[in-house]
Amino acid sequence: MISVYQGSDYFEAQLLKGLMEQEGLQVFLQGAALQGGLGDLPALGHLSITVNDADQRRAEEIIAAYEKGDYSLDGDD
Repeated sequence: MISVYQGSDYFEAQLLKGLMEQEGLQVFLQGAALQGGLGDLPALGHLSITVNDADQRRAEEIIAAYEKGDYSLDGDD
C-alpha cells in the first residue's frame, strides 16, 4: 500500500476516494475518524488515501485530473 494523498479536507478526500473507486481501485481513507478531535490535533495533513502499489500511477492521474478541474461541473450538467 502506498499513500497518494495527504490533506485535511474531509469532503475532498471522500470525493477523491469515490473517483478512484469508480475506476476500480481499492482505496483506503485513513484519519477520517480523527475529524472529531480537530480541536486537539494539528489541523493539517491528518487524512491520507492509500492504494495498492500497482494502482499508484492511476490514482495520481485521477488526483491530477481533479486538480485540473476535469471533474468539475459546468452549466450544462
